Amino acid sequence: MRLGAIEGTGKALNFPFVEIATKTGTAELGVEKTNVNSWVTGFFPYNNPRYAFAVVMEKGSVHNLIGAVAAMKEVFEWMNVNTPEYFK
Repeated sequence: MRLGAIEGTGKALNFPFVEIATKTGTAELGVEKTNVNSWVTGFFPYNNPRYAFAVVMEKGSVHNLIGAVAAMKEVFEWMNVNTPEYFK
């Protein structure tokens, strides 16, 4: 799962302030498949896991396959400024 954050679809979560392990996914919706549900799950810190996360973005455009990753990136960036103790 660490490779998912280093070189996979979760690479937006490859931060210098914490090592994260992640897995992403998408599911096409409906007959026309114009919308998707996207999700990202993972844990951190990678070498000594203490926290897990899961985010699901429902009914996004089929052209936006990183919706959940983008949302989680914002959370981690906020945490780095406001609650950095979670990354120690």
